[in-house]
Amino acid sequence: MSAALGRDEVVAMLAGFGDRTPQEVPEGIDSMELAWLVHQIEQRYDRHLDDDTLARMTTVSAVVEVLGGLGELRPDRA
Repeated sequence: MSAALGRDEVVAMLAGFGDRTPQEVPEGIDSMELAWLVHQIEQRYDRHLDDDTLARMTTVSAVVEVLGGLGELRPDRA
């Protein structure tokens, strides 16, 4: 599947940090959650996110918006 990540996918990735359910993931993203999420995105999609992009990723909604602006993300099959 190739598309921008939606809210459900972002929340699912964040839920993996700390073994939480998606319902336990807050809207706000702290620095450790952001580091985890960025690592997941970079590993899965072989996509580097610059510091300006990271600075805008402070909430789940902002992450979805930022990633939507990056266009299609395709899983790295290598």
